[in-house]
Amino acid sequence: MRAALLALCTAALALGIPAGANAGAMMKIGVDDDRLMQRLPAGAPATAAEWQKSGVDQSRLTLVWSIIAPNATSAKRPAGFDARDPESAGYNWTEVDAAVAALKANGIKIELSVTTPAPIWASQVPSRREPTYRPDPEEFADFVHAVAVRYGTRIASYTLINEPNLWQWLTPQWSCSDATESSCRAVSPAIYRELFRAGYKEIKAVSPRIPVWGGSLAPLGTASRGERHSSLGPLYFLRRLGCVKENYARDRTSTDCRSFKPLSFDAIAHHPHSSWLSPRSSNGVADSITIGTIARLTKAVDTIQVRGGLLNGSAVGSEAKRKTLDVQIDEFGIQTSPPDAWSGVSLSRQDDYLQEAAYMMWKNSRVKLFSQYLWRDEPLDKISITAGSWQSGLYFEDGTAKPAARSFLNPFWVDLPRHSRQATVWGQVRPGSQTEVTVQTRTVGLARYSALRTVNTNRYGYFSFKVPVKVKTAFRFYYGTDALVTSSVRTVKPS
Repeated sequence: MRAALLALCTAALALGIPAGANAGAMMKIGVDDDRLMQRLPAGAPATAAEWQKSGVDQSRLTLVWSIIAPNATSAKRPAGFDARDPESAGYNWTEVDAAVAALKANGIKIELSVTTPAPIWASQVPSRREPTYRPDPEEFADFVHAVAVRYGTRIASYTLINEPNLWQWLTPQWSCSDATESSCRAVSPAIYRELFRAGYKEIKAVSPRIPVWGGSLAPLGTASRGERHSSLGPLYFLRRLGCVKENYARDRTSTDCRSFKPLSFDAIAHHPHSSWLSPRSSNGVADSITIGTIARLTKAVDTIQVRGGLLNGSAVGSEAKRKTLDVQIDEFGIQTSPPDAWSGVSLSRQDDYLQEAAYMMWKNSRVKLFSQYLWRDEPLDKISITAGSWQSGLYFEDGTAKPAARSFLNPFWVDLPRHSRQATVWGQVRPGSQTEVTVQTRTVGLARYSALRTVNTNRYGYFSFKVPVKVKTAFRFYYGTDALVTSSVRTVKPS
């Protein structure tokens, strides 16, 4: 054991990664852009090839129930349709098939997000004609079974129901006995609980080794409570999902918790968008979880698990109650102005924020995946704004690169805490491999850079080391043989 530990420490030092601080050294890089991969399927092969060259390890595909299933707008299930059979007439897998094939051909792992809206006939109350209203767990189980059979081991992981704490994906979020907000109780966690349980069982029956991630929560809810257009904050959603009270004491007496059985998650997925705030900022909203407050997620999930409200499906026996859940950030983006003047930041800020966020998630040993949302901006017009389109791409809609597109290949950050004179120098070369990089420094006010240290990245492309900083100093790194590639410049000053 001592020999193995010594070998590990020696390897870490050779890579410039301090021993004991390399828990994030295997964090995968993902991307999510369904418009490019599914809505524009002819371009999927070229997009996947571009992602592979850019170091993308994994991609999420959103598989929308009402798009795949037949007669989605009808209140009556199609005659003769067998929802459990992926070959049953009426299913339309064309776009998903093309995306899966393109990603697999380029060695990119696939996460399938199987989600609502549902066909109207799959609602427990089809007469409402609302595709998100109380989907029937048995109908969802049949659909998930068909998905699992069709795609089998080509899929690396699943999530079930995208952002179930938002009314756009699952309704009702609240049930109210009268017009006052105080009469409303959260019901979407209980609805999600039964949908997830049904889908999880089907996936494990077909492919027991493929992980199924829970959560996939949006970063915040709405300030109001009501049966229409109101959503739950992710922390509130998680507490009600695990049937614990606000103080995390067990709740087995309220309406949706009297016959409570905990769900098993193989990991917890989350979408910690921080809007125009810097990654380290808190939005000050109770029950929200953004990239700067990701510790709220792990603390809440761990506490709920201790209280018996959640199990780790990747563990066996009593370990399911104790083994902490990995965190999968399968969606994170920073919108830019241009083109979105209302909710975007400048192009340079997007570039900085994404690199800082990547460092922060790498530093967090619980985070195993960090995914960019989107690759290319969605259209920005009156219709798309109403529909909630995003302009968080690394490229504009016409394919023109933003500054963040360049730094995606070599994110770089220098972390100098306040009142400290020791900085952490961190970076990555994508796609990952053992690459020799040279970090340079320049004292601000002087003209020339000089070499600080040459290190080899680990096989995932990461390097990290600590260095003293006494005065305002600029850092950058370069790599390459035929043509040198240079990272962004990071300037820090002791406070």
